Amino acid sequence: MKTIFENSRSRLLASGAVLALVFAQSCAKTEVEEKEDFAVANLFSVPSSSSTIIQAEDYDNMNGVRTETTSDSGGGQNVGWIATGDYLEYDLNIANSGSYKMEFRVASKDSSSKFDFYQDNTKLSNVNKAATNGWQNWITTSKTVNLSAGSSTLKILATGNGWNINWIKITPVSVDAGNNADSSNLALGKSATQSSNYSSTSGLAGLAVDGNTSGVWSQGSVTHTSNMYQPWWQVQLGDDYTIGDIKIWNRTNCCSSRLSNFDVFVYNSAGTQVFKTTITSTPNPSVTVSTGGVSGSRVRIKLKGNNPLSLAEVQVFGASDDNGNGGGGTGTASIPSDLMNNCNQWKITYPDGGEDKTLCGEGNNEYFYVNDNKNGIVFRAPIRSGNGTTPNSDYVRSELRERTEDGKTDISWTTSGTNVVYVKQAITHLPIVKDHLVATQIHGNKADGIDDAMVLRLEGSKLFLSFNGGKLRSDLTIKSNYSLGTEHEVIFEVVNGKHYCYYSEDGGLKSAYASGNASRYLVKDGSNSYVMDRSYGEAYFKIGNYTQSNAEKEGSQTGNSNNYGEVVVYDFYVEH
Repeated sequence: MKTIFENSRSRLLASGAVLALVFAQSCAKTEVEEKEDFAVANLFSVPSSSSTIIQAEDYDNMNGVRTETTSDSGGGQNVGWIATGDYLEYDLNIANSGSYKMEFRVASKDSSSKFDFYQDNTKLSNVNKAATNGWQNWITTSKTVNLSAGSSTLKILATGNGWNINWIKITPVSVDAGNNADSSNLALGKSATQSSNYSSTSGLAGLAVDGNTSGVWSQGSVTHTSNMYQPWWQVQLGDDYTIGDIKIWNRTNCCSSRLSNFDVFVYNSAGTQVFKTTITSTPNPSVTVSTGGVSGSRVRIKLKGNNPLSLAEVQVFGASDDNGNGGGGTGTASIPSDLMNNCNQWKITYPDGGEDKTLCGEGNNEYFYVNDNKNGIVFRAPIRSGNGTTPNSDYVRSELRERTEDGKTDISWTTSGTNVVYVKQAITHLPIVKDHLVATQIHGNKADGIDDAMVLRLEGSKLFLSFNGGKLRSDLTIKSNYSLGTEHEVIFEVVNGKHYCYYSEDGGLKSAYASGNASRYLVKDGSNSYVMDRSYGEAYFKIGNYTQSNAEKEGSQTGNSNNYGEVVVYDFYVEH
């Protein structure tokens, strides 16, 4: 049984409203362990210019929880003994409506650990994390949400078991972006224009470069054109800059679906287009576009269809590296979804078998995090005893599986028509004993004998294509001397049953494929330009790290801190 301590920390005092947190823990509670409800009357303010940290034990009301001494950095106490239906409440006041990063310092033993959180009766998001393998093994997880100004009740409801919590941190998104030492918002306060104005006094173009990311129309910081065909908005940076990422914030109080199927352009000072990409999904609340480090002075956003164009904010971040190579430069990402074109479109399976279907705003964790250069997503799968996995597989993974663009359900498709996945990545580490790993795959209909239909597989230094584990046909070598850490691009293209693979290490595949000039990168099977001709259904793409090993294979090396598979992904997309 855990030792109980009365709360002795000093309290943060301010004016406010209520933040109610309800979450779960897997250890069973008895009547002896129950603690009486009481309030300590703390009032927390959340200003628009800085972060607010709330110590978990500084609650105003609670049910069924206990405090204990924490081993987390900084000492003090954390809240534990949390079971489904327990809750914490904190008086809180939000200075301004807008987007906020909510961070939770948590520990858990159970991979089913989850909680939802609300402001008043509106659900904001959920936290659905894999176990941290100990009640005092702490991680920080985060979600970006929109909060309304003033007094309110923010509630987190337990939907799974097993949590301790140390603190909660609330940061305005505009402040969080400004705290990124590697980024400089080149668009802030610059000259902006748009194709038309909703009125002479509201929705003007300059509102998208005023530093306020709030997507609430009534807050007066959202642009609005008239309803027209292909409306556009643009900002003049004043000079040619090396541009890394462009972050586009959507309107949130209504009409967010209007901002979808749009083009993002970059032009240099001579008027030449140096970058273009199409975003088909709806930013929720934002999307980050990586330009690869082009030099430009004007950024333009243009809808393809007929609608008003509304933007909450457009941030243009300078790149610190002129070469534009993912592995060579420094980016601006702080969490994985910053590097995802549509974070709703993917879910992840963790090495312990847990799934997370809400990746937008999800914080870094042991298995899925932004690398030190802030330009790539690390997928790590350690080989440990007790690691779970997905059904019908004996191996551990940290791997994305594609979903519908709105993120509501898993997606599957047939090999009719054209289906494409592109990934820019590096395989950086292999398990010690069975040094095999899959990075990028097409999963097919298992009932038809098509499981891992086509995968990019590394065994030692041999990089090759594998077709359903060799059951469909023999393996096809891409490279016999792959060196760990080598950055490469790969495209899997399926056209009416014919499967094509493109591979490059010179960084030119993405642009060559887009221009229809990628034939030099084709991996050929003898004289055939395609590597497999097979039709099937229930197919979907997977990206990341599917380690082809487990505790049984690794033997005495199981649990060795150096025994893991790892892939770093710098860029990816799918097309259907």
